[in-house]
Amino acid sequence: MGRTKELDRIHSVIRGPKEAALTVIGRKGAGKTALLSVIPTLSDYRTVYLAASAAESDWPLSGLTALLNDMDDPVLNRIADELMRDATGAMSVPAVASTLLNGLHQRSSSRTVIVLDDADQLDPSSQAVIGFIARRLSGTDIVLFVGVREDLTESAFSGLSALRLEPLSYCDTVRMLESTPTKRTTTAAAHAVAAATGGNPLAAVDVYNRLLERHAEGKYALPVPLPSGGSFDAEYASAVGALTPGARNVLGLLALSYRSDITTIEKIDREVWTSVDELLAAGLVNRTGPHLGIGDQLLRGHVFTAMTPAVRTANHRALAEAASDTDPYARRWHLSFTALERQTPFQLLRHAVDLVRGGEVSFAIEYIERALTINPWEAETAARLTTAAELLFNRGEFVYARRYLEWAQRVTRNPALILRLTGLSFEIQFAQGAAVRASMVLRLVKEFGQHDPAYAASLLAIGALYYAERWELQDASELLRHSNAFRGSASAQCLGIAERAKLLIESIGGDTANLGRKQEHTGTARIAVLLMHGRALTYAEHYEGAHETFALLNSADEPGHVNWQKTASFMAVDNAIRAGNVRAAVRLIDELEVSEPELKYHRGMRHLFRVWRAHSLGDDAQARSYAIEALRYVGADSHPAITAQLAACQGHFALLRGDLAESVAQLSRAAEIGTRFSNPTLLRCEADLVEVLIRLGRHHEATQALLRLESRSVGLRSPWLMMAVARSRALLADGEQSLQLFNQALEGRNGHTLERARTLMCYAERLHAFGRLRDARDTFLRAKVMFDEAGADAWTQHVDALLLDERMEPVRMQGNPAMLLLADHERALAKMVARGMRNKEIAATLYVSVRTVEVRLTAIYRKLGVESRAQLTALAAGKGSTTAAEPYVLPVL
Repeated sequence: MGRTKELDRIHSVIRGPKEAALTVIGRKGAGKTALLSVIPTLSDYRTVYLAASAAESDWPLSGLTALLNDMDDPVLNRIADELMRDATGAMSVPAVASTLLNGLHQRSSSRTVIVLDDADQLDPSSQAVIGFIARRLSGTDIVLFVGVREDLTESAFSGLSALRLEPLSYCDTVRMLESTPTKRTTTAAAHAVAAATGGNPLAAVDVYNRLLERHAEGKYALPVPLPSGGSFDAEYASAVGALTPGARNVLGLLALSYRSDITTIEKIDREVWTSVDELLAAGLVNRTGPHLGIGDQLLRGHVFTAMTPAVRTANHRALAEAASDTDPYARRWHLSFTALERQTPFQLLRHAVDLVRGGEVSFAIEYIERALTINPWEAETAARLTTAAELLFNRGEFVYARRYLEWAQRVTRNPALILRLTGLSFEIQFAQGAAVRASMVLRLVKEFGQHDPAYAASLLAIGALYYAERWELQDASELLRHSNAFRGSASAQCLGIAERAKLLIESIGGDTANLGRKQEHTGTARIAVLLMHGRALTYAEHYEGAHETFALLNSADEPGHVNWQKTASFMAVDNAIRAGNVRAAVRLIDELEVSEPELKYHRGMRHLFRVWRAHSLGDDAQARSYAIEALRYVGADSHPAITAQLAACQGHFALLRGDLAESVAQLSRAAEIGTRFSNPTLLRCEADLVEVLIRLGRHHEATQALLRLESRSVGLRSPWLMMAVARSRALLADGEQSLQLFNQALEGRNGHTLERARTLMCYAERLHAFGRLRDARDTFLRAKVMFDEAGADAWTQHVDALLLDERMEPVRMQGNPAMLLLADHERALAKMVARGMRNKEIAATLYVSVRTVEVRLTAIYRKLGVESRAQLTALAAGKGSTTAAEPYVLPVL
């Protein structure tokens, strides 16, 4: 789990043409053994797997003999027998290494993969011999993987190519834990463990299993601190044991809370500063202003568990008394472990709310979980949990927000709280891009809206935004209509959001008349209004203005409005795609993958962006993989807009690569779903459908599709639509009329670079069909420049391919029948390779990119079943050909 890049590296070493050795370095619990154990399944080569035994590390050459026995090769068996008979130790390590290397060269076996796990636990003699061999594998047909825990300079394996196992990402750790077969647990538990264990898989599994045991016992609140799993107790005990008694005492006090005030601890231990310096120097604690805390939560759990209950209680009591004047939060926290007071859990929840507002979410979570441990089922608990859940949601903490709202739902019978909690659940689904029926929102408001009309108005306004983004404008308008009943109770920011939601609905429908109206708002309303204004600008094709608005939102430092800002990041990507700025869109998607790698926000859009990016960069294999993931998520019923956009995207790029059957199927599906959306500029698939139908020779259907597009375009002022319709008309026309229509389409000042380049490319194809070869070439090159300007690599490669097809010399019949499998231009390319021309020289000769030549050569290799230029050269030369090689001359077009 989460080791895709590492597996790819290992696989490339196995499949590489040369012998190689790779050191896999991973500290305890990093998953090194799990990764190495997968290697035998990665290929059909014979694999020898040896796990070192620390018990034999004192026996010279014991590890080497065990390896030779496992390899079971006649030549190597003789060497193993000699080593076993050498009881006197006459054979030195250099002699053994030299003998073994000679034996490896003499053996007749095919490629062998050797995997040594914990090789640094082998006896020193074996390590020295294997390290010597690892640097001299050439000619042995061996691939060697050596697993070690540390990369020590004095190691026999130092200096080899290394693959260092980094900690798992937060998301991969969560996925790993959630994939564990369990009876029942919570998503919050997996996230808490992922945050505490720092990406160490073994530690995460240990702690998670402890939580599962607690859950099975009916203890649903998370323990504070999280329990240590046990696998690392020896290491932590060693680190703590090296401290002075004073430092150990201070470390024990710090383990009782997420953070502690130094002044408070000083009242208990006058020598605290000496101990703090020691702990800071050892890297066991962190200091933030006047506060100290143990950064490693597993270490904290170990120290906490190592204390007896009596010592823990005494320390809590002492800290509560010492914090009475300096830290009221800490006082209430420590009293919760020593005194039974009814108000304690409610005060902890109130403190947690203050901490969330201050941005200290992890600290607040501990207060909430402690409160739930003491008193989980009272009505007052539900009210405070509701407030905490809403604040956590506003900070993007969906997992904990959902945990606490569901907990509160189990407790409360208050109709106002039921409205807020259920509405919050809807808002989380809105932000994640899940399917929520508008009837569910309306039913909730009709039944409970009178109990909190201000919240009902806010929920309806936000719901309208959600349905507008799904292009379900009727539902969005219906929610806004119902919000009028609560207008008198709505806040100013709610009214501002509702007003802008109405303008957004109009823009999505194609009406941009009211877009210029400006409103001034502050706080949450300002962020929301800016977001909707930018989105409306995108739909109105004012891309520069939208870009500036989204950039302003992303640069705002307002953590309480993170959901609006994250949404702005997604809107910025879509804005760049619609503007035809492929380079900017790819960069923004890459930034999203880094800053927000998990599918938390707007999952449908994230899936779509991944598919689009892979296609745009010409990586069709990855695009297919992402498309499979996307299809698991979306469906025509659950999210028609994303389903239609996914089909339109796949159809668009299928047209680009010449797969017309796939293209027409996908585009027809997209157009069918798109009939429910009144504005054809939303989906942008119908112009592609016209083009693919023309290329298939289905002119009658293409004419009908164009008529439908034109009828739906009435009244819309869209530069993109004007260009797409004009290009479609020119494609459908015949003779000189077609060229006139292309010229008319290109006369306008359409700022959409990508669409203009596509029109130029189609024009060039038509010019070539009419025999105007020089004009066609010049137009192709103009289109290529514009595609380059937009960063549209896939389209650039397509133009290169068209240029390549036209610039190839006529090819005479080859003597080798296998060459008949190739198209004319492919045979010509194979002939150029056979003449010894390099890819760069071929690209320069043909005025195409090196990447285009590489792609074409890969296709040729696949067709002919060859794996190298040498094999292709032999095949292209043709045994029956006696004609002398002639220099390639670029034909004059």
